[in-house]
Amino acid sequence: MPPLTHTRLPASAPSMPVRPAPAEYAPSLASEGANMEIGDWPATEGLNEVMRQARELDLERNLLELEAFGLTVVEPYRAAPPAFFERMRDAVFRIIAEESADAVDINLQRPDTRPAGGRQLFHLAAKDRVFVEALMRPYSSLFGRYMLGTTRRLYSTVAFYKKDEVGTTLLHNDSTGMPGPLPAYGNVCNISWVLTDYTRETGTFYMVPGSHRFCRHPAAVDQPRMMGGPAPDDFGIPVEAPAGSLIVFHGNMWHGTFPKTTAGERAHVALAFCRNYVNPAEDYSDLPEELVEEFGSELAWLVGREAWQGYRSEGPELPRMARVRGAATNQYY
Repeated sequence: MPPLTHTRLPASAPSMPVRPAPAEYAPSLASEGANMEIGDWPATEGLNEVMRQARELDLERNLLELEAFGLTVVEPYRAAPPAFFERMRDAVFRIIAEESADAVDINLQRPDTRPAGGRQLFHLAAKDRVFVEALMRPYSSLFGRYMLGTTRRLYSTVAFYKKDEVGTTLLHNDSTGMPGPLPAYGNVCNISWVLTDYTRETGTFYMVPGSHRFCRHPAAVDQPRMMGGPAPDDFGIPVEAPAGSLIVFHGNMWHGTFPKTTAGERAHVALAFCRNYVNPAEDYSDLPEELVEEFGSELAWLVGREAWQGYRSEGPELPRMARVRGAATNQYY
């Protein structure tokens, strides 16, 4: 099966002509082309503004790919300029140099018991402001709100680093601890900021397009042969993307990695979000207060400073509970 790449049709590519709309429908269409105007419809509260922003950012195609296949690739330097990705890469490599790998429990486990090869760096949001800036940028915000609703929370901020030859990561999804059948709308999502070129040879993601609709965790019989299972390797595809890209996918998506067979370094930062009722994997209570104040109430909500959960005998603060009530009837709220 061919790899997924970031190619996009050139501006000069021929397109299918759009037949003019009948006059009686004209008020409900945008003034240019045949785009439907997106109103403030009660049944899709939360989604309306997301879709307007997706149109402004030219991300409607990416949202379609997320719906159909469970993943999408955003072309290099659309989400942020090259200098921003350089800052993020420099921050990751600085943390690698300053911190001992032995400080992370996963890095101490035997290779056959570790969930991923290479080295992982956790809790990045508290270690450099560039990671906070990344999760607050429009593309991260839009994809997170589309997949998890406006009341989403920050789940984790993790760097995945591999140097020289490293083996595969087994097929799994990110819905950790959630029993099947998994909800089709998903409880978590992954927005990966690619810091080096990701190819099959450099150990990029192995993904099974459409597996988010299986609504279950992969079993041993689903593992491809290159990961020690019986399934054909071409059941999945390599998701190839240059540095500066985003690889975005649904929390139900079956994914692993190809073996890294090249010399040199390979790294990405995964910003994961979750629905408001999911307990985040990382504790952000140590995030500097001045940083939270700088980015305002949106960041405060994302990192749990305004969560309604976690009360003691004083009980919950009702305004905080009110913020999530709409999510009980609308997955985009």
